[in-house]
Amino acid sequence: MRNSDGLSAFPLLHDYQLEEMWRTPQPIRQSQRKRGREGWNWRQRVQYAIGHALNEYFGMEVEVRREVPVQYVLEKWWPKQSDSFESLFHYWDVKNKVSGELSKICGLNNDLLVPVMLYEQFCTSVPELEVNISLIVQAAWQLSAEADSLLIQKYIVDYNPNVISTFQHMTNVFCYYAFGALPQLIEVYCLLEGKKVRFIPGPSSLQQSLDYVLLLRDSKEDVHGTTERCRCGGCMEKQASQGNRMNRNTKEGQGAKNCKQRSAVPTPFS
Repeated sequence: MRNSDGLSAFPLLHDYQLEEMWRTPQPIRQSQRKRGREGWNWRQRVQYAIGHALNEYFGMEVEVRREVPVQYVLEKWWPKQSDSFESLFHYWDVKNKVSGELSKICGLNNDLLVPVMLYEQFCTSVPELEVNISLIVQAAWQLSAEADSLLIQKYIVDYNPNVISTFQHMTNVFCYYAFGALPQLIEVYCLLEGKKVRFIPGPSSLQQSLDYVLLLRDSKEDVHGTTERCRCGGCMEKQASQGNRMNRNTKEGQGAKNCKQRSAVPTPFS
């Protein structure tokens, strides 16, 4: 694991940029953009509030956290104006749903103690794909002393399968190349729907995730529709499968070298 100053000259994939591309099918011209938070839509404002509230909440001492309602912390960060929302009713509807869901989630996760990573941005190189990836880890918990015992959680405003798939695969690749092991469990909470999506990485997970990230690297420029390639989840999987067949010989030739490099990766937590 390293910061961006120590990365190679490979292209850099940012998770938050890819997520925004999935949520914004058409590119916004620079002249149409507003600076900073002035140009944010309601979803971005709510995501910002969620992130800061959970960062503050999970950063508390365990005993204090169990006595402070997460709704109290969320109130400090929630948008004060409703102008970016569809209506005043929409503003209160979103607030009530997010607040109630966070309260339920924090109650169910009461056994989790101190996070080992909390709203930090990490970068690592993936030489096999000739790419660097940057990942914002909202919350990560170590379930045991083993390197592969990480539980990584992500909290998003609403359900988007492409955003979730991108996070799942980038997290697998990031953990493997930064820590030398896949995470034990990945959880994505979709707050407006009250939906939790869980991934338990298996033997084939790394290769699937490498294929997916490779596809993201090669097609980053046309995610916004600059080409005619379809960006739906089904087509992404089909393209990844095709790319896997095309690159199989190259990967096999690099296998021994990569295996040797991976074996030298230190255990992150002990």
